[in-house]
Amino acid sequence: MAAMHTDAWGLPVTTSSVRALEHYDRAVRALLGWEACALDEFQAATREDPGLALAHAGAAICFFLEERFAEARAAAETARQTVAGASARERSHVEAMALLVVGKPPDAERAMREHLATYPRDLTVLQRLYFIWFWQGRFPEMVDFTSAIATHYEGAPFFGGLHAFALEQANRCDEAVRVADAALARDPRDAWGVHALAHALYEQAIFDTGITRLPPATHRCTGLNWFHNHLVWHLALMHFAKGEFERASAIGRGAFERTPSSIAGDLHDSISLLWRLSLVGEAVGDRWQPFVEIARQRLDRQGLMFHAAHLAMALAGGGDWATAERQLGMLRERAPKDRTGLVGDVLVPLVEGLHGFAGGDWRRTIERLEPLRGRIVELGGSRAQRDVFHDTFLEACFRAGDTERAQRYLAERVARRPDHYWITRTAA
Repeated sequence: MAAMHTDAWGLPVTTSSVRALEHYDRAVRALLGWEACALDEFQAATREDPGLALAHAGAAICFFLEERFAEARAAAETARQTVAGASARERSHVEAMALLVVGKPPDAERAMREHLATYPRDLTVLQRLYFIWFWQGRFPEMVDFTSAIATHYEGAPFFGGLHAFALEQANRCDEAVRVADAALARDPRDAWGVHALAHALYEQAIFDTGITRLPPATHRCTGLNWFHNHLVWHLALMHFAKGEFERASAIGRGAFERTPSSIAGDLHDSISLLWRLSLVGEAVGDRWQPFVEIARQRLDRQGLMFHAAHLAMALAGGGDWATAERQLGMLRERAPKDRTGLVGDVLVPLVEGLHGFAGGDWRRTIERLEPLRGRIVELGGSRAQRDVFHDTFLEACFRAGDTERAQRYLAERVARRPDHYWITRTAA
């Protein structure tokens, strides 16, 4: 017979098995810490107790993040079926997660907000809400929410990294460094804390400190999934910003090109790094081809607009113009059906501008990207990630010989973060 227990966060869990609860607690930690074993631990919990609805919901999230959507929906349905006799907290948790997995982000957001108003320490739900906002570019809400809820997490692991990154995205970098350092002092395996620290140091142009601190901090985060490569990408960005393009290029080869990955997070990093290298005049050539092949196979997975923009970069950068035009046509057809209006208003002209740059049509790049400068954030991604689009526009200004625009936007760019390449452009 199922009994009421509490998890590592003091929240009620209905299960007949202490071993199931132990697996569930490890799974939650792994999910919060970007560890590769999260799905295995959730599934181990369900084997010990098939009625543990929270573990089925956790497995659904893991499948969803791995783009195994049919399995994610099946696990979410199992969670809904098994949660009926559990506590109100568990029923609310399961429904919020299930709504996300079945493709209803607005409903999931509403359910998660309501859930956290009653159960503020349910950090797995907070983490999912956080990423709904992240992929919609709603960074003020991220920092406001994590600030308001912080009192519930004093001394707790994993929350500090989430809050620190939100602070950095709000340009509160000094605070972000302090919060990230405190989070890592509590738990050196807080990978999002390492990530937040990387972002804050990068935005403050403290590149040498980042290069010194990132490798050992990343090494302490044992058992990471693909997120390990993302932390390595941040190290590459530090070198790139210093003007050490060969070093950044070599890191990219090691992290992303030995075994090219179709995982969305890996793709964003590998594609954008190659594009950045081409922006500064580094020869990329055949290095595009593995990512062109992957992009061709992902035209049916363009729901995330940020992802679609990166597929466009790979196809255009690698010179597959037939597939690039096919993708653009698909996005144009999708635009009238998009209730947000972002596909037609932001994504399509962004892709057109990227095509212009890859094709050497600097004027087209300027015409398409300049009106988007204040709206690219709506596609989601971090400031560091979105720079690739803004820097493409700025480089197009230089290559077009548009001195007025180039100098005006360059001054703004260097004032924000004085990367070596743009300082060199100033001298030129």
